[in-house]
Amino acid sequence: MYNIRYATIDDAKILGEIHSKSWKSAYRGIVPNEILDNITSSKREIYFKKALSEKWEEDAIIFKEDVPIGLICIGKCRDDDKKELSGEIWGIYLLPQYWSMGVGSELIRWGMNELRKRSYKEITLWVLEENIRARRFYEKIGFYHDGTVKEINIGKELKEYRYVKEIEQLKEVTFRQ
Repeated sequence: MYNIRYATIDDAKILGEIHSKSWKSAYRGIVPNEILDNITSSKREIYFKKALSEKWEEDAIIFKEDVPIGLICIGKCRDDDKKELSGEIWGIYLLPQYWSMGVGSELIRWGMNELRKRSYKEITLWVLEENIRARRFYEKIGFYHDGTVKEINIGKELKEYRYVKEIEQLKEVTFRQ
């Protein structure tokens, strides 16, 4: 049904398209329109080419019947206060027409299992306070807000909440949808 693989630099255009379309839909009403309107597939393609060629991040693409429909970025936790044994989901983005269809659950489960294979004990991620849809999704699969909040500016002051989930090292990550 779904196929997930790590992205290469040749996938930068696909990643740029998914990322820009997802951002424009997910953050409409949260991030100012002038910021969202300035996000383009071609600008994001340039970013992904650089990120993948310089190995800043690890991105993977989920396909449905050979059509790319989403991406996830995973890696070591970037937070200074987290121990060496914390992985992070840096981002997960789906084309809006695939929201609420189980694709996000499939993709995040894959990412969590990839991080589990690296012997991380917990996984972190950051989500905008106002992104209630995403927060509910993460909570449904066992992530919780650990009380950590940071302020960022994306055209206006916004708050990001850190979510955490402990993972078992011996079993593959599963959860009910």
